[in-house]
Amino acid sequence: MAIIANLVRAQSRGVRKLSATQGAITGTGAITTGLTSIDTGGAVATGANSATTIPTNLATITSISGGTVNIAVVAAAAGANTISGVAENVNVIATGLGGA
Repeated sequence: MAIIANLVRAQSRGVRKLSATQGAITGTGAITTGLTSIDTGGAVATGANSATTIPTNLATITSISGGTVNIAVVAAAAGANTISGVAENVNVIATGLGGA
């Protein structure tokens, strides 16, 4: 699991956690955050850079189900932007409930 912090919440309605996860996505796929649910507006996905290169594809969230973020990787081209056939390392940062 990739949960890296507990977030303090007023009125103790549950323990909020912060998850930072990375996975390789080719075209469309999913990254499991380790959370049981993700807050509304509580997830961000982006292509991962390396020490020497920046991403050439765009990662976009298509939906969220429980603690899983579904992602489409789009080729950043001058013409029509199509679903990429090349694997992209994608980082997901999410806040929500549950997990370890």
